[in-house]
Amino acid sequence: MNISEIEIQNIRPNPVGNKILGNVTFYISGGVGDRFDVLNFECLCELPVGETAEVRAANLKNDMKTDAIRQAKRMPEIRSGNDALVFLCPND
Repeated sequence: MNISEIEIQNIRPNPVGNKILGNVTFYISGGVGDRFDVLNFECLCELPVGETAEVRAANLKNDMKTDAIRQAKRMPEIRSGNDALVFLCPND
């Protein structure tokens, strides 16, 4: 799976506990023509810590991506070794 773009959206507080919910989308290239396949994950992470808002936002983004990758690795085609995650994103 060639992941060419990652989008994080719909970040909100978890109604239960001190955690944050968000949606992470992986856009996968390699389809027919210019078509992208899409994988969506509902992610949960701890409240971010950091001295500044920018640091907290970066930590939140990294934690969301980490949880999405953890979920993707549990997919049967990845877990079995038939496919692998390849990140083509320049900044990710």
